[in-house]
Amino acid sequence: MKKYAYNFEIAVIGAGPAGICAALAAARRGHKVIMLDKNGFLGGNATLGLPLLGFLDLDGRRIVGGIAQELVEKLQKRGSCLGHRTCPKHNSTTNINPEDFKLLAIEMCREAGVEILLHCEAAAVNKENGKIKTVQLYGKGNVIEITADIFLDCTGDGDVAYLAGCSYEMGRGEAQVLQPPTVMFTLENVDTAKLFDYIEAHPEEMTYSATIEHRPGYDADYFRRSDNHVFVGLRQIFTRLREEGKLPVERETLIYIKSLNPGEVYVNSTRMLNTDATDILSLTKAELDGQLQTAKLTEVLRENVPGFENCFISAIQPSIGVRETRRFSGIYKLTADEICAGNIDDQTIALGAYKIDIHSGTDRTTIFKSVKAPFGIPYGVLVSNEISNLMFAGRCVSCDNEVLAAIRIMPQCMNMGEAAGIGAAMALENNVTPAEVDVAALRKALLDGGAILSMDQVYVHDDDMQG
Repeated sequence: MKKYAYNFEIAVIGAGPAGICAALAAARRGHKVIMLDKNGFLGGNATLGLPLLGFLDLDGRRIVGGIAQELVEKLQKRGSCLGHRTCPKHNSTTNINPEDFKLLAIEMCREAGVEILLHCEAAAVNKENGKIKTVQLYGKGNVIEITADIFLDCTGDGDVAYLAGCSYEMGRGEAQVLQPPTVMFTLENVDTAKLFDYIEAHPEEMTYSATIEHRPGYDADYFRRSDNHVFVGLRQIFTRLREEGKLPVERETLIYIKSLNPGEVYVNSTRMLNTDATDILSLTKAELDGQLQTAKLTEVLRENVPGFENCFISAIQPSIGVRETRRFSGIYKLTADEICAGNIDDQTIALGAYKIDIHSGTDRTTIFKSVKAPFGIPYGVLVSNEISNLMFAGRCVSCDNEVLAAIRIMPQCMNMGEAAGIGAAMALENNVTPAEVDVAALRKALLDGGAILSMDQVYVHDDDMQG
């Protein structure tokens, strides 16, 4: 067995959207940063074909800046992103080429001097006096021991925090029901123009249950105007197929994200109920069952949905998309009452405005409730209240389950990652713990990097403009 030992100032475990932005933010301040990930690529959920939802609020104002916006602008220059577009259902969509996101992430991290190690997962944490001394990772028969001053858990599931014995919550209610994960897949040869003609002739296909809010204008004309869209519909067809016993997924509608390539869509419609993605047996079953669902659903679409008659699967994405697992205890816990009230204060390190989007983990229903005004995400949700040199970013931060449903989307995870990276860097620079960082100074650093932290800064977005 090979053994490696590394000593860094800041260790970022997890190289999804949050981890990438955390590593970039810390390294750009001149710190020695390593980022590690279980996959053989960077990007996490940004590589599955998902859109970057959440850049705009309900009124079409851009509330996300910083490294997240920088990534979008760089992708646009490469022809790999369609920019931000207002959406009557999702507030906004920002569709990207996931393969180019992988490449851009590598380039930006190397330029910033981030050390990268792939194909390894956290296996053990060594603590002493309420502080992490080392994190041990394992991969390919290798043991990697990381010593760092500050550790950032950006694994989504909070694997490092869990191994460190930190307190956490999961799911909704006493049963701890978790939102189900999805196996994403890519379909080619889809005639979207034919689909839009069909839904124009059958507007009832674009109706939703009472728990799903949306505004007028989410119709065929909207989809025809731009490939920068996410389609959610076909409720009548799905209802009929379910009644006939032919629907292989527990869903009320089809969801696809339009690719930048002609005839190509990314399908977000498998649904793996009763899954705990922190349990290896449950996760394995979800991966395998979800992959089988992709073939069955494709066959059903070919036989029943106009425009899909000649479609075929070109890829089943290599990792499952997990919506919800552990949420860890921080020095502040953000609640649904606060985000629904639109609270933004001097602790805010990012803004959110996306819907409270809860997919049931036990049946086919979904709650999709509008957040009426932007809200602040406070610095304290990123800082462990139990381990003095541990921070989190992404969907494992300190919040309740309804808040998670609104901030688990990628732009907010990117913003949280950037704030955590700068917070960790400032803690080292001032010889304090992350909990003792001067939040006013942190906010100034974020603002200097283009962050949006108040409603005085929001951009009125024009769909005809880039960015």
